[in-house]
Amino acid sequence: MKKIITLSTLILIIAFSSCNGTKKTSNKTTAEMVSGKYEIRSVEGASNLYNMFFEIDTSEKRIWGKTGCNGFSGKYEITGNEVTFSPFVSTKMYCEEHVMKVENSIFKAFSNTKKFTFDKNMLTLINEDGSISMKAYKVIKEDK
Repeated sequence: MKKIITLSTLILIIAFSSCNGTKKTSNKTTAEMVSGKYEIRSVEGASNLYNMFFEIDTSEKRIWGKTGCNGFSGKYEITGNEVTFSPFVSTKMYCEEHVMKVENSIFKAFSNTKKFTFDKNMLTLINEDGSISMKAYKVIKEDK
């Protein structure tokens, strides 16, 4: 009888301790996960981009940013992992030719994007043919 009580107690301890090890799942939707500020890391193969970023506000379905020369803003729509960007409005300053070339690539990347992935703070925009049009890293703000 003593062995049965000891064995039952051991089984209960193991059962309850394993329940404490379960991880909580996130209730965030994909749209909520992409909200925030992003540094553009690569666009259509070009990398080492400087001072190029955008911000996404999922509550207003709005995007705005800076290409290194001009500012831009617009709207977007997300359904699952598919995204559609409206045509952007932007300032019209002229900058050095290589900066303007990257800016045009950024606008082209947004307009050609059909899908996206979000993994470990990296937002990847994907064209209809499955090729990557842009990669941007989510800037994490530290709590003060």
